[in-house]
Amino acid sequence: MKNFVQPGETVSVAAPYDVLSGHGFQIGGLFAVAVFDALSGALVEGAREGVFDLAKTSAQAWAVGDEIYWDNSNKVASNVPGTARLRIGVALAIAANPSAIGRVLLIPSPGARVVAGQATTVAASDTIVTGLSLLTSVVATLDSDPIDDPEWVTASIGDQAGTPAAGSFLLKTWKNTSGSDPTPAAATTFGKKVNWIAYGY
Repeated sequence: MKNFVQPGETVSVAAPYDVLSGHGFQIGGLFAVAVFDALSGALVEGAREGVFDLAKTSAQAWAVGDEIYWDNSNKVASNVPGTARLRIGVALAIAANPSAIGRVLLIPSPGARVVAGQATTVAASDTIVTGLSLLTSVVATLDSDPIDDPEWVTASIGDQAGTPAAGSFLLKTWKNTSGSDPTPAAATTFGKKVNWIAYGY
């Protein structure tokens, strides 16, 4: 194939910050482990596949198979998802709390995915499970024309670490406080259909 460039197990990119050999780095949706030291902006070779012992959040206990995310703010691996954390692989060994290193099997990210569905409201705030591992955004709309109760809907992805759980969002329906008072209040009429689209990994 004339358009083939390279296998892709390792890639050469400009280091996003000073990085040491064996340490992870992230550029957008790309995560890799540096093959050699590099200063910020310099070319660095990064391994995208394999099993690596990586710096981890010390105050975490890992079990084999835990999904592992990259905390780019602290430059460590973590088993706690978050809206700004990229999924990088799974834990391949038990790691105690506390411990500085965790063993990670890198699984290259497939890129962002889009899923959609329809929910029927049960309460003023319903937790909707999307099937994704981590959400980055959600859009929701009433399936039918708005009425006083409910008049509109919102969707919140929260911290994706329990409020709500990763891959879920809070679907909330609202009404006017009264006919002359447009202040939002939690809906009290349920059984309404809501269409939603979620983006994430």
